[in-house]
Order: sequence, then structure tokens, then C-alpha cells
Amino acid sequence: MKKITLFIIVLLSILVFNPTELMADAANIIHAPGGNVKVMNSEFIKMKNEQIYITICEDKCKYRVEYTFVNTGDEQTVLMGFPNSKRIRGRQAETVFGINDFLAFEGTSKLEVFRKDEENQDDNFVKSLYECFEVHFKKGETKHITNTYSQEYVNPYRDNFEVTYILTTGASWKGTIDTISVFIDSEIPKNQLIPRTAYFHEIYEENGEMKLETTTRYFGLSISPGNYIIEQGIYKMVFTDIEPDFDIVIGKPELFVGVSASSELEDKNSRYSIKNIIDERPETAWVEGKNDSGINEFITIGMSEHIESDRVEDDYIYGSYKIEKIGIINGYAKDENTYKENNRVKELLLKCNNEFSETHFRLYTLKDTMAMQYIEFDKPIFMDRIKFTIRDVYKGSKWDDTCISEIRIFPY
Repeated sequence: MKKITLFIIVLLSILVFNPTELMADAANIIHAPGGNVKVMNSEFIKMKNEQIYITICEDKCKYRVEYTFVNTGDEQTVLMGFPNSKRIRGRQAETVFGINDFLAFEGTSKLEVFRKDEENQDDNFVKSLYECFEVHFKKGETKHITNTYSQEYVNPYRDNFEVTYILTTGASWKGTIDTISVFIDSEIPKNQLIPRTAYFHEIYEENGEMKLETTTRYFGLSISPGNYIIEQGIYKMVFTDIEPDFDIVIGKPELFVGVSASSELEDKNSRYSIKNIIDERPETAWVEGKNDSGINEFITIGMSEHIESDRVEDDYIYGSYKIEKIGIINGYAKDENTYKENNRVKELLLKCNNEFSETHFRLYTLKDTMAMQYIEFDKPIFMDRIKFTIRDVYKGSKWDDTCISEIRIFPY
């Protein structure tokens, strides 16, 4: 897969408005072969401040970028443009990709956005275009411009999924930028992005002997540059009086665990989904869907990673993790009444699988409490899949439905 550098800096282009010409900030559209943004600096418009809000989601990142611009010249109408791309051949011809849902605002007023193709492009599979809008400045006027958009991840190395926010183009505006502030948060539960080491076991033959080789790889959320602070789960960076010569790169790993269940209680709003056990919200719960107490209903959690084999082309090696303990919030822990009205798990059969270690079976008795409780192992166990089977329950006072609010996996 070709590496696609995603362009997530807004307002790259400024010029005195001329409908036949587009002047842009400095950047290369690496994902469009032969296509480059025209390198022409704005003579009169200064970017004073830039506030970047990035939200990490499972399949994309969402952005809100707030700019303060100052016109140091005479009254003028400028055209601002953000580079995007489109396919022009094949089954998805004329499909725009790169950034999606692009909107522009002046203060609280929505601006009209239109597309303009980059001129004088070669006949390539990918074409460059601009998401454009006009802004009128009076002499010396300050304007507050906001752009919002989303962008899907790319997976250039079949490892972390990446997005790159191009800050280096900011060096081409008039003068230095007084302040650039970056705020990065996540809609993905933190337990899905925790740092962890995966173990990959490969059996191969060498000189007539079968050998086992174990390699490791680290997974976890990465943010570059690393000079950020974390406050209440939000990554923050501030740069002052700067002509940026670096970009912001966010690497999102595959989610730590995937979940499934033998059944779940039907509800038009999916209130009792199996996904509730990994959402870090004890007020939500998985509820089994059988017309009884749910004995022998089960949850499966998968944690398998994969990498390409160095020995066999197009072959993958599947890895696992060392797990030292499992945390469980039993029952429907929304509140004490809801907890008591529904069944809670009393006995839970745990089955842990891994191709290169013995299967671990054990029956555990859970406490009847809303607090998180832990299943701890004498030593970390290799696992790529865990099955939790209900064997007995504490009966609810009102409903014969068995619930679990959270399951947390703790890698070694």
C-alpha cells in the first residue's frame, strides 16, 4: 500500500481574488503523483493564531481548526483553499477522497464552499483539487475563520493507522504565527489504545529441524512531536512565535480487543449491546438475550494481532498478548436499584486460548458487588482469545436477565 500523507492543515491558500488564479501556501501533495500545491506566499495576510482540535475516532479523525487572520494591506477579497484529491479512472472514478465533510465559517456564519481543480496537471490516476471559499477583508481588519472536516486513516506500514497534520505550510504566511495550540482527545475508550507488547511465534524448518522463533512488537497510541502534556485525558501542545518546521503525526493502533456474544437482549436502540462491556461506562451493560437466566451464554474477546512473515510472501503471523489480570464490573451497575433488579454472574468459566501454550480453563466465583473485581493469574498467560461462560447467577428481584457492565483486560 502506498503511503498517503494526509493534509490536515486548513486555509493553505491566500490571494487577492482572481477567478482564474489560485495562489497557495507551500506544501507537496504527496498522494497525487506529479501534483504540487503552487508555492506562492501571501503578501498581506498574516496568520496570527491557530487552534487545532482533533478527535480520534475508530475509523477517522474529526477536526475543528480556528484561525485568526489579520489583513496588513488594503481592502481585498481573498480566496482560501484547502488541497484535496479525487480519482479520475476506474470503478470509483471522480471519487473525492482525502478530506470529507469540509465546512468553512466566518465567525458563526457559514461560507459557501466550492471546488477548483489544480491547473496544468498530468494525466494521472489521482488529481489535485481545492476546497475553496472567499473571505472579504477591510483594510487592517482581523477575521476569525473556522474549518471543520473529517479524514480517514491510512495504514502505510500495515501497523499503526496514521493521520498527519501538516504544520510546515504555516511558515509561508506573512511573519511568524503568534500561537499554535493543539488539543487531541479520543472517542475511543482508553483501554482500547493502551500501550502493549504483542508476541509473534513462527514455526519454520531450517536444515531439517523445526524451529520456533518469537518476536515482539509494541502497539499503542503515538503522537509526534512528543512535547505534549496530558490533562484530563486531553493531549495539549502550545507553540509560540513560530514558523513551524514540523508536522503533527497521530498513530492509532488496531483496537486492543474485539468482542462478541452468544446473544444479547433485543432493543431498538441497542442499549444492551456486547460493546457496552468495553466502553468504560459502568452505567451501560451487556444483557444476554435468552428467555431464562442465561446459563451457558458466553462472551468472547479476541486480541489477535498480525504481521507479515519475513519468510513467506503474503503470509501473516498471528500474535498474542501476555495477560496478567482481568477486571470485571458485575451486573447492571447503572445504579443500585438497577443492579439488584437484574441477575448478576455468580460463577464464570474462563477459557483462555493461544496456539503456542496450553488452554487455560478455570471456574471463578464472582462477588455480588458493583465495584470492579479482578481475576489475577499466578503468572502472565499468553492469550489471543478469551471466552467467558455464565455457569450460575445471583437472581435479580425483578428481571431474569443476566448482565455484565465492564470487562477490562490488563496486558503484562
